[in-house]
Amino acid sequence: MTNLIEKYENLGYTLTLKNEPMIIGTCVRKVSRAKIPNPLFNYRFRSIDRMIEFCTEWINKVEINVNAENERKAKKKEAQKNMQHNYKVGDIIYNSWGYDQTNIDFYQIVQVKAKSIMINRIGKCYVEGTEGFMSSNVKPIKNDFIGTAILKKVNILVNYNGNIQYYIKADHGCFVEYHNENSGVYSSWYA
Repeated sequence: MTNLIEKYENLGYTLTLKNEPMIIGTCVRKVSRAKIPNPLFNYRFRSIDRMIEFCTEWINKVEINVNAENERKAKKKEAQKNMQHNYKVGDIIYNSWGYDQTNIDFYQIVQVKAKSIMINRIGKCYVEGTEGFMSSNVKPIKNDFIGTAILKKVNILVNYNGNIQYYIKADHGCFVEYHNENSGVYSSWYA
């Protein structure tokens, strides 16, 4: 049992085991902002063996999650050091945003750096044949620049499968690469 308690301590938890008058196992985080931290579990068991089995399974799952998170962070750090995003000059990205309507802003990549890109907003036009009630698909007009270029950082996401994805944050969500040359992107407006 002391090995189990030490394992909890090493991962930042405090495990309290009682067997008088009832068999109870309680776990709380060592570091908590709360004056009286809520227990992560506080269970009564039928036997000491069942209590030890449960506590061992619980901390093993935590250890697996901690190890996976550390691997993900290491992979992200390595990917940031050797960044190889696939953005190219001339590519078009867009941002879809809005509450009662769907606004589409198109941007063209005008310069590519190792860990960032320069983008410039470009004009858009309606796609014929897609008009609906207060809606239509829109497509970008390449090289129809509006305003000045903006520097955007290329961010890295390592998902839980270990795949690396690159993305660019926008004012509203993230930018999406534009590939719908003929059909455009859905857009709507209100009044």
